[in-house]
Amino acid sequence: MLGVVGMEEKRSYDESKAVNENINTNVTVIDDLVSYQNINGFGASACWWSQDVGKWENSKEILSYLYDKEKGIGLNVYRYNIGAGSKGDEHILTENRRTECFLQADGSYDFTSDAAAQKCLAQARELAGDDLRVTLFANSPPVSMTKNGLGYGSAIKEDEPWVTNLDASNYQPFADYCYNVAEHFVNEGYKVTDVSPINEPQYSWAAWYNEDGTFSVNQEGCHYSKTEARDLYNVMVDKFSGSDLEKNNGVKVSMFESGSMEGEGSSCMAYMDCILGKGPKYVFKNKDLRDYFNNVSMHSYWSSTDTKKDAAKYLADKYSKYNITATEYCQMTNDENTGVFDLISKEENGTNGMGIEYGVAMAKVIVDDLTILNANEWDWWLGCSYGVYPDGLVYINADNHNDIQTSKRLWCLGNFSKFIREGAVRIACSSGVDGVESCAFINPDDTTTVVYVNTTNRDTVTKLSADKDYSVYTTSEKYDLENTANGKAGDADIQIPAMSVVTVKF
Repeated sequence: MLGVVGMEEKRSYDESKAVNENINTNVTVIDDLVSYQNINGFGASACWWSQDVGKWENSKEILSYLYDKEKGIGLNVYRYNIGAGSKGDEHILTENRRTECFLQADGSYDFTSDAAAQKCLAQARELAGDDLRVTLFANSPPVSMTKNGLGYGSAIKEDEPWVTNLDASNYQPFADYCYNVAEHFVNEGYKVTDVSPINEPQYSWAAWYNEDGTFSVNQEGCHYSKTEARDLYNVMVDKFSGSDLEKNNGVKVSMFESGSMEGEGSSCMAYMDCILGKGPKYVFKNKDLRDYFNNVSMHSYWSSTDTKKDAAKYLADKYSKYNITATEYCQMTNDENTGVFDLISKEENGTNGMGIEYGVAMAKVIVDDLTILNANEWDWWLGCSYGVYPDGLVYINADNHNDIQTSKRLWCLGNFSKFIREGAVRIACSSGVDGVESCAFINPDDTTTVVYVNTTNRDTVTKLSADKDYSVYTTSEKYDLENTANGKAGDADIQIPAMSVVTVKF
């Protein structure tokens, strides 16, 4: 009906009375009769390290921390950045953020470009297996298509309006490019699940003026207004829908990589309403999009537990048919919703956030996204990072390739990724312990995984009834995803140390 934003039918999930009433019992309650989302898996992005690491002699060792199921944390999602071709552009302040592009200036394709990054992708597949899920995402269209010939918006002053860097006449060429790149990787044997042409469209992604009149920028990016995003998606969907890539390989266009998870009145939901809503302003212009999409991608930045609840309510009321995919997050130093902002702010010279407090705070974000928004996938931002910033799982050194440091975030993510496999189903669960978040899953092999996140400074115990033999894996100040206990079927006392993430598999 015109005038009503949203879908005719609402999807809802059952509530578990036993789980909801389990408060301060120190007993874990699992209700496998109440189920929620199916899980795609867990992953990380290959920005902006893979084009370097792929040239190193120990690249596979570095990748193993991320994608090996034994040595590492067994990620199964790889987010590959399709560069815009800004290599050599010194206006981008950090050199390794200047990317290569498969599309050449003369319109030809060179798939030998970005060779080092492609090598890392190949090694990730070798480690994770052929079922590795690959998302191809673009921060900007190719520079040969943009208005200014750059991989970011032209420099603006603070009070100037934001403008897109892609003219509508190049929507079709951009769609063709995304399709051709996806086809290349599929032909190389990769399980490409989706292509994401738009990243955080609600931000300006424009360069800024320096005091001397020159300009600088941090990375590639492209702003789109909500109607521009809708119109570009219409072209993208027309290209992919019913194509050989979709019919034979299941490759979809991803929508829409929002920069935050927020509810009514937010820019996030303004874009949602324009792209998927049925209000009179949109209904005749986005029908194909409403019919095509089944997932909405969002980033966990700038989002608290409360704003995620607001987002979940808005989505449940108006867009409940769409699954949520949490595709990017890191602990940005100016984001007060990290859970470690007070620690970050005390570091005068910055921090990589290697300690357990950072890992536990990240794990709390994961549980929120999985349980509040029913996210079917969760991806961290940079798999590897240099320098000083809390955005990496593994820290590497360009001057000493053997200097590899693992953060507690890596191992805390492993408490999820190593034991919750693609196809798992989340079921209702409560730890029964104040300050201990929990979530539970049944895997395709019929194993059950329960993850606990203890955000307090006290050791605690919860009693768990395991109907099979069980194993416990702990990440804490002392342990890095180590097998700390094993037992037989029956009642078990699960030790959950202060500031820890604990996984029980049975």
